[in-house]
Amino acid sequence: MKNQIVIALALGVALSFAGCASRSEPAKAPAPKAAAAPRAAAGGSNILSKVSVGMTKAQVKEAVGAPSDENSYESGKRWIPFYYGNDVRRSTWYYKGQGRVVFAEGNQFGGGGNEVVNVVIDPAETGVAPE
Repeated sequence: MKNQIVIALALGVALSFAGCASRSEPAKAPAPKAAAAPRAAAGGSNILSKVSVGMTKAQVKEAVGAPSDENSYESGKRWIPFYYGNDVRRSTWYYKGQGRVVFAEGNQFGGGGNEVVNVVIDPAETGVAPE
């Protein structure tokens, strides 16, 4: 009787591990691609076409110059428990008649960030940050 219980337990454990091993991983959705480098505006060239996702603020300033205006704001990701990504703050640089460049500012501990996450080419850009 004791041997039958041991065999039954061993068989149960073996089957549970076999069941876990036989499950296939669910298909993961492909990671969203980073935005491609911006295209030139229809009316001609745009200085923001030199900016691409992943560039730092220093690289952007060197490539296209200082912005007309800028602002900084908190993203909602700050309130996600245990979020350690680099996107709890964002800042946007506005270039009059050219568009906007959006930067990830880092995490709540001061690390990471300081890189371009989006470039918006907009010839109608006023160059003034919204209040």
